[in-house]
Amino acid sequence: MNIPEAFTSYTRRLMGDELYSLLEQGLSTPPPVSIRLNPFKTSNFELATDHEPIGWCEDGVYLNGRPNFTFDPWLHGGLYYVQEASSMFVAHVLKYLATTPVRMLDLCAAPGGKSTCAMASLPHGSVLFSNEPMKNRAQILSENIQKFGHPDIYVTNNYAQDYQKSRLLFDIILTDVPCSGEGMFRKDEGAINEWSPDNVEKCSRLQREIVKDIWPCLRDGGYLIYSTCTFNAHENEENANWIAQELGAEFIAIPTQPDWNITGSLTDAHPMYRFIPGKTKGEGLFMAVLRKNNTAEATLKTATPQPLAPLKDKDSRQLHVLSHGVNPPIKKGKDLIPDPSAALSILKEATTAYPLINIDYPTAIAYLRHEAITLPSETPRGIVTVAYQDIPLGFAKNIGNRANNLFPQEWKIKSSHLQPLSPVLKLK
Repeated sequence: MNIPEAFTSYTRRLMGDELYSLLEQGLSTPPPVSIRLNPFKTSNFELATDHEPIGWCEDGVYLNGRPNFTFDPWLHGGLYYVQEASSMFVAHVLKYLATTPVRMLDLCAAPGGKSTCAMASLPHGSVLFSNEPMKNRAQILSENIQKFGHPDIYVTNNYAQDYQKSRLLFDIILTDVPCSGEGMFRKDEGAINEWSPDNVEKCSRLQREIVKDIWPCLRDGGYLIYSTCTFNAHENEENANWIAQELGAEFIAIPTQPDWNITGSLTDAHPMYRFIPGKTKGEGLFMAVLRKNNTAEATLKTATPQPLAPLKDKDSRQLHVLSHGVNPPIKKGKDLIPDPSAALSILKEATTAYPLINIDYPTAIAYLRHEAITLPSETPRGIVTVAYQDIPLGFAKNIGNRANNLFPQEWKIKSSHLQPLSPVLKLK
């Protein structure tokens, strides 16, 4: 790994020799493999491979090897999400902060790991807005949220200033801001090639602009979770302190366990949380939690659990909503084609609207490649829900000798070969 000298010298001064030595050792070893189960879909399932728990996330586990996730139909059915372990810390934070239903915004959410982790951790009745400003990344976010299947998540494609104009208020805002990506050096060679001190400075300024733009959307007494996947203090401690001093907030301490090996602030005594490869089992992550100052009592207000209410308001027309729960069907010729979100939803009334047809593994992979498939001979004609071992994957229109594949073209598996299934989950 060819790490820039400027990064090495700065980070060694910041961390000290002992901690930096641990980081160097961590960056030279293979990254751990981790997944997070979808609690809304896996109550009848258990892990089929060797694993160990992730302390700060009850749905997360480390795997002792890396299966070929792409060829697991249950991944595409939303039963689990392949997510870096450190980023699951948001689950622990939210369980501590939110004890009553809240309205939350994940501002820079693609590809969706933290959003789905958040929704699994928030109290029942909470509403989550999962947003991504970049159009292409927002489409990937929408796909992953629909596969997760929870009805109370809005996926939007907007900038922070659009949310300002919407005049929506949130109890919790997660800003997992774009950063210089130092924490991904071990997994992404491109992150090393793109790194420079100038880019660090550029990212630091952008991060402050993003937080400043979204700050009016945070309720008085609400919580901002500030997060990066980088190591330097310019994008981390310095920006967290800037938020507290310039925008008006106080730091909130989140209790942690010693055996999680989380490092605190490297520049001051404020509560902050650093995940450093070599010390913590995961990739690089920084997180700080700040509560917005107000003149009344500084506690969360319970959000009214009415998911549709905000978007009926005239003030929310600034938002470009890509998906929300079960999206409406589309008229194609004489047919009314259901949206794939209906098959993937955790709502029983959505998934039982059409006959459920189980297919074998090779047919499931062909379906997920968006190829024409042949369904069992007893399959009724018309729209059916295609499933693998009773887990819905999407829809098809059976026309007798073959079936029209209604799996979204943009979601398809692009690999043309068939690999044996390496099961991650099994029925209990």
